[in-house]
Amino acid sequence: MTETVRVEKQSGISVRAFSRGEESTLLEILKDAFGGFADVPRTKAVLSSRRFDSDGCFVAEQNGVPIGWVAVTSLPRAKWFVIRYLSIRRARLRTTVGERLLSRAITYAESKGQEFLRATTSAVQPYVEIYQKFGFKPLRRDLRISWQTDDVPCIEDLQLETEEISDETVDSATSLYVQALSPYWDWRTEEEGGTLAVAESFKEDRSRGARWILARSNQEPVGLVGIIPDYYELGVAWFRGTFVHPEHRGKGIGSALMSEISRFAKTLYQRKMVVYTFSSLDSLAPGALLYLKTGGKIESEYLQLTKRSWGRRHCRGC
Repeated sequence: MTETVRVEKQSGISVRAFSRGEESTLLEILKDAFGGFADVPRTKAVLSSRRFDSDGCFVAEQNGVPIGWVAVTSLPRAKWFVIRYLSIRRARLRTTVGERLLSRAITYAESKGQEFLRATTSAVQPYVEIYQKFGFKPLRRDLRISWQTDDVPCIEDLQLETEEISDETVDSATSLYVQALSPYWDWRTEEEGGTLAVAESFKEDRSRGARWILARSNQEPVGLVGIIPDYYELGVAWFRGTFVHPEHRGKGIGSALMSEISRFAKTLYQRKMVVYTFSSLDSLAPGALLYLKTGGKIESEYLQLTKRSWGRRHCRGC
């Protein structure tokens, strides 16, 4: 189905398609709607990425002034989509605007033959309620956790050999990364299109400025930890996560890697690290638990939600 209606009007509000050049306006709306919950740098990166489809982005206006927006972004797996960034200025007074934006986003995803559709939103009202009204059900939580690098506990007693990943060690590190994602991140591997796609994405991460540390025990690769320095601002890094091979979990390697990345970050003049990590709805995943145990503080919480459609194929566990 091809979308033909470009503008909808009701009660002085119009909903139209996004136009290139409006990115800064969208970011301002996002900041206005969510304040500190908004991740402007990562949103800006998505808006300029190949996953962003300008035809799947919709803007709500009042008297010609943009007041809200939403975007349908593609996942690497064909016909799998995520609805993001539903945001409205003074949203509590304009829930009908949110509903109209979400309706357009869903219709657009359906026009693309969507086989799987989920959404992500800050865990605040009225946004969660709007998604639920359209049949979305909470699937898992995302947490934004941050540390001051000086506050991460220092661990010296584990005999780990560490080195920054190089062209010579990237293949070994990539193999470890793919294995370390299982089983907790299997859902994301499926969304990303499988292990080969995940491996390629990990290698591309270095071109985006990521600095990864590989840890060995008795010359065997056992763990990884990484950051992108100065991602959010000077001295504030995007922490890319700590990953331990399944056969070596429970040995304190994760905590040791947190200590190692803190030391490494400080050599790069990073005072703070920020990570996004998932958890189940009713319990903390091991990664989130590790981050909190090593001094991390939860800054904000988000929800992933999924919309079920009878007769359509969905990912395992959804």
